[in-house]
Amino acid sequence: MTIYEFRPIALTLENIGPFTNPYEINFVHENGQPCNFYMLVAPNGFGKTTVFNTFTSLISLLGTENPKNYGQEDLDSGRGRAQLDILIRVHWEGRDHQFILSILAGCSNTDLSLKVWSKNDLQKHQSEHWYRCGYFNRVAGKLEPLISNSSNDFVADFLTVIQTSIDTSPEHFGESLYHGPTLMYFSAYRDIPPININSQRNITKAAHWGYQTVHRFMPHDETWSYSLDNLLFWLKWLDDGRFEKARDLINKQLFYSSEKHLEDVRREPPEAIIRCTDESTHRLDRLSSGEKNLLQLFLRIGTHMTQNTIVLIDEFDVHLHLRWQHKLFNALKAFATDNPGVTVMITTHSVEILDTYVNTLNIIEKGKERELIKGGHLIEDLK
Repeated sequence: MTIYEFRPIALTLENIGPFTNPYEINFVHENGQPCNFYMLVAPNGFGKTTVFNTFTSLISLLGTENPKNYGQEDLDSGRGRAQLDILIRVHWEGRDHQFILSILAGCSNTDLSLKVWSKNDLQKHQSEHWYRCGYFNRVAGKLEPLISNSSNDFVADFLTVIQTSIDTSPEHFGESLYHGPTLMYFSAYRDIPPININSQRNITKAAHWGYQTVHRFMPHDETWSYSLDNLLFWLKWLDDGRFEKARDLINKQLFYSSEKHLEDVRREPPEAIIRCTDESTHRLDRLSSGEKNLLQLFLRIGTHMTQNTIVLIDEFDVHLHLRWQHKLFNALKAFATDNPGVTVMITTHSVEILDTYVNTLNIIEKGKERELIKGGHLIEDLK
C-alpha cells in the first residue's frame, strides 16, 4: 500500500473540555478541498489547545496495536467522544482509491460515530467508501479496538503498514521518501532548557528519531537525548550531509542578516556553537525566546517530516516580534506550498497576523498562491 494523501477533513468533539455538546470543526476550503494551511482562532478558555490535543491523541491511535490510553483526559475518563475524519488517497490492491477514514475514540461501542458519512457526503469528496477505526472505553481505563480495526481488509492493511513502520529511521533532512502519515504537535511553550552540566552527554540517537504517527514536543524535557544539541550532534555524526542542510536552513530562516549564526558542534564541552560577529560564541539556550521558538520549529520539522505531514503549532506567534511573526507565517506558507503532502495548522492571538490571514483568504482566486488552500475556524459559541 502506498499512501499518496492524508488530509484532515473534520474533527467532532463531545464532552471534551468546553465542548459539552457535539461540536464540529471543518478543515476544508469553501470549494470542498482539504486545506493545507489552516488557522484556529478563539478567546482564551474556548478550547483551542483542547482541539489540538484531541486531534493529536486520535492520530496517535494509528501507531499502536494495543494503546493503553488516549492521552486525553476526558477521553481517558470515559466521559467524552471524538471523531477525526481523514481523506485518504492510496494505491491498494492494484489500483488507486480515495476513501474517508474516521478515527473514533470514546465511551461507547454501540454509537461511537459522531458523524455518519452518507453517499452524498462521500461524493462531495470524490470518495468511494467510508471506513472507521479506533478504540472505545468498555471500562474506564481499558481500551477496546473497534471490530473494523481487524475485520475490514483496508483498515487492517492500512494499520499494518503504519505499525510495521514505527521507528523506521528518517533518511533525509527537509524531505522524505516515506509516505506514512506523521503529526508534529508543538505546544505554546517552545523553550530550549539549559543543558544539565552533570548529565551524561555522549553522542546518542536523538529522541523521536524513528518514524512515529505522532511526535509531541514537550518544552520542559531536559534529558540530553531530547535536546537540540544532541540532535545536531547526531546529524553531524551521521556524516551524510544532513547536518549541513540543517545548519544552512537555520542560518537562512533564523539568522539571515543577523550578527550570529549556527556554526558547528564541538565535543568539549558537547554543545552546538552559535558564533557572533565579534567572534564570541554561546550555547543554544542563550538565544532569545523568539530565536529558541523558531529553532525548535525549523529543526524538528526538517528532521521528522514525511511526505504526509501534519504540523500543529499552538500560539505560533508566542515570544515573537511582529517582524518575526510575519517571517514565520511566510515560512510556514512556503513549507506547505513546497511540500504537497503537508498540512499546517496554527492558533494565534496576534491581531496583525489575523488581519493578514483574513485579507488573503481569497488570494488563491487571484492566482498569487495557487498551491495554498487556506481555511480557518472561529470558536465563539459553545452552546
